[in-house]
Amino acid sequence: MKLYLKIPLIVIIVLIALAGAGLLFLTLAAYHPPAEEEAIQVNTPEETSPFGPEVLRIVNWNIGYAGLGAASDFILDGGVTAKPDSRETVEVNLSAVGRFLAHQDGDVIFLQEVDRGSARTYRMDQTANLLEIFPDYHLWYARNYKAVFVPFPPSDPLGAMDSGLLTMSRFSPTETPRRYQLPGQYSWPVNTVHLKRCALLTRIPSPNPDRQWCLINIHLSAYDDGSLRSEQLGFLKEWILNLYEEGHYVVVGGDWNSLFPGIELHHFAPSTTPPDLLAWIQKIPEKWSPPGWQWVYDAGTSTNRTLEKPFVRGENLESIIDGFLVSPNVSVEEVQGFDLMFKNSDHNPVAVTLKIQG
Repeated sequence: MKLYLKIPLIVIIVLIALAGAGLLFLTLAAYHPPAEEEAIQVNTPEETSPFGPEVLRIVNWNIGYAGLGAASDFILDGGVTAKPDSRETVEVNLSAVGRFLAHQDGDVIFLQEVDRGSARTYRMDQTANLLEIFPDYHLWYARNYKAVFVPFPPSDPLGAMDSGLLTMSRFSPTETPRRYQLPGQYSWPVNTVHLKRCALLTRIPSPNPDRQWCLINIHLSAYDDGSLRSEQLGFLKEWILNLYEEGHYVVVGGDWNSLFPGIELHHFAPSTTPPDLLAWIQKIPEKWSPPGWQWVYDAGTSTNRTLEKPFVRGENLESIIDGFLVSPNVSVEEVQGFDLMFKNSDHNPVAVTLKIQG
């Protein structure tokens, strides 16, 4: 074979070998969390009273790793960028998140997409930043995204990833909060570097010593065809019914990545919304909700916007996918969404005040 033919062939063989070695490395290094494990302790202050509250205020917010503010787009939504443009951007957004939360007087705070050492957020430990603002709270972290290297997008890879859920409580947990792996995952090789969705259960005492507040922080799948979310909803339903049958006061809150019952997409969708952006939005099935359980959200305030381009009201698709589900033995005293115009995250926060019934 002539030399000018051999060189391209050698290059192709080398590239294939490198790609194969990379896939093998990612496969061997992939994160495989157990079905259930203790959450990661960030802070445990001195023990507080063993008697818990009758009324509880919970604030929920997917903070988008403080990297998806109003000026951002994102490649999976049709944008062009995959990471925040600078560490300063992340610091400014995270500082604004902390200031907002500090003024909400939340007994419990559910956060999603909190980074601890991810390359995309310049190796910041965002739980440490939040701890500075909430030193008297119990902070527990449940990892749902860990990868040694995410090679997407090829032009500017995300790199190392460590991200997850954070629950902050002014009340001492009755036991160590626990991470529960949600079912379903993408096929190989995507699953080697993709999220491993989870739920974080924190139990705090109630005035009734035989019953507890069971507070579940979640972040369900996105960008799938709905099958993963369906599996996860099935798991959640069985789990929360068991907790309720044991007599506990159950609250599930977070980013459901699905429209709540009673919310139609056209309430927020501009007529110019591309069909592919509409496709990923799923609806929680009307008949999925257990009898007597109550969905809690602010129907007048959107909680999420698409990231095909920087935010302009009336041009980006907005939706309501963040909120709560509460058991029948809990009444809803107040719910409030906060229209922050997605200034520091692609989600808006929502807060609820709950009271034990009976």
